[in-house]
Amino acid sequence: MPRCLPFLPSTAACAGLSLASLSLAGCAGYASDYWKPKNELIAAQLVRYGMAGDQGKCVETRLTEGLTVWELRQLSDLASRLQPGGNNPAAFGPRDFLYIASLVEDADVKPKTEAAIAGCGLDAAATPTGAPALEGAAPDVAPPAAQTASQPGAAAVPESMASTASAAGAAGPLWVNLGAAATGQGIAVDATSVTRGPSWRQAWFRLLNSDQGAVVGDIGYLLRIDCPARTITAHSGRKYAPGGALTEQKDYEKPEGPMAIEKGTVIEVAYHALCDDPR
Repeated sequence: MPRCLPFLPSTAACAGLSLASLSLAGCAGYASDYWKPKNELIAAQLVRYGMAGDQGKCVETRLTEGLTVWELRQLSDLASRLQPGGNNPAAFGPRDFLYIASLVEDADVKPKTEAAIAGCGLDAAATPTGAPALEGAAPDVAPPAAQTASQPGAAAVPESMASTASAAGAAGPLWVNLGAAATGQGIAVDATSVTRGPSWRQAWFRLLNSDQGAVVGDIGYLLRIDCPARTITAHSGRKYAPGGALTEQKDYEKPEGPMAIEKGTVIEVAYHALCDDPR
């Protein structure tokens, strides 16, 4: 029987949808990658993220010199999954690319990407030029963790969760499509919310509406994944308006879980995306 996660009093969503298994890690690089210039693996994505001209070429050079073929492939593949518009910004910049780098399992990718961006004179904190706010969409911001914890009857919010919520709220969400099964059902993660521990990963996830062109759905969960144990624990749930604005959030008084990650479920997609280490 699939397990269901509670959300709001009138809403529930199943975490155990019966889907074909999908592993995003794949093999350690595509064979053809090793026969082409390394810059071809990443150059197109740098342009998509607002890094062009001399500065873009500078970043390209630093990345191709500092990262392996497999690391460049992971970075490129993840960067290509983030699409502008909808619930995401209308244009991307170096800041967004850095968030993508933080999703790559290899630990040296993010610091080397950060060093490349800074070393080439780019501001990773700047908003892309010509990136208007989404019409009618309020920022996707979590309620302040300190206020939530002080409310009567509310459970204290762990420090790691508070930092996740505040970081996501400050930067705005970046929903990355982690992939879809044969049925078309998929799952997305907010790249700005991902935090990592020695054996766990935590982030906000939303299912994708396969009947609407893989648009992120209106229900989200803050999930902590225990990688060695292959379990998930749900700590909070959110409900979103069609334009992406956060309308409701419920922090579970008692976290739901741990629940086993069953094979063939959409949650396994999230597990492989955040926990698989191809090295």
